Amino acid sequence: MNKLISIYHTGRFWILITFLSIILGLLAFFAGFVDNTGNLSHRISSLWCRLLCKLNGVEVEIDGLENILSDKPQIFVSNHQGYFDIFALSGYLPVQIRWVAKSSLFKIPFMGWAMKASGYIPVERGDRKKAFEAFNKTLEKLKEGSSIIIFPEGTRSEDGEIGPFKKGSNLIASRSKCPMVPVTIIGSGHIIKKGSAVITPGSVQIVISPLVEPRSDKKGNEEVLESIRETIVATQRDAGLN
Repeated sequence: MNKLISIYHTGRFWILITFLSIILGLLAFFAGFVDNTGNLSHRISSLWCRLLCKLNGVEVEIDGLENILSDKPQIFVSNHQGYFDIFALSGYLPVQIRWVAKSSLFKIPFMGWAMKASGYIPVERGDRKKAFEAFNKTLEKLKEGSSIIIFPEGTRSEDGEIGPFKKGSNLIASRSKCPMVPVTIIGSGHIIKKGSAVITPGSVQIVISPLVEPRSDKKGNEEVLESIRETIVATQRDAGLN
C-alpha cells in the first residue's frame, strides 16, 4: 500500500510540474515582453512554485517575515535540504528574487524560458570567466533592487546536517553592501531525498532570522558568514527536526 501511495504522489508531481511548466512557463515568457524588468515574470514563476507546493500536499509555514526588508534588496543565505527549498522560497518569500542557477537549466523548454524572462542569472561553475560574469550580473540585480538567494553549502544535504559554508555570499555582500538574512529550512529534505525521484508529501518550515550587515574587511566578512551558519544550525537544532 505504501508503495502504491508513493507511486501516486510521485506520478502526480511529475504530471503537475510538466503541466504547470508549459502553461505558466509560457505565460512568464510572454510577460517578459510586457515588463522587461523581470518583475512580472517572477510573480508568475512564484505562483508556479506555490501551486507546485499546494497541489502536491506540501504545506509551507514561514516564521520571521518581519525580518525581511520591504524597501531594499537583501541576500538570503539559506541551508539546502532538497529540491522543494527552491519551490518554497521562490513561492512564499514576499519580495522580488533573482536566482543564480546552472546554465543548463535555462536550456529546458518552458521552464528555462521563464527563468530567462524572470531575470534569473545563469552560471557555469567550471568556467571561471563565465562565473565572474555571473557574479557581476548578480551585483547588477541587487543594485536594481532585487534580492537574491544563496545556498552556501553548494549542494543539497544528504542527511539534514548543515555542511561548511563556501565563501562567496560574503563577497557578494561586501561588494553590494547589501545585508545578509539567515534562512533556515526544515523538513524539505524528507519530501524528495537526495538521489531519489520519489515524492513524500510533508511540511516545510522556513525561519527568517534577523539580518546581518556585511563588514568591509575580508576576515570580518568570513566571521559574519560563519555567524550566519551558527544561527541556522542553532535554529534547526532548536526545532528538533531536519
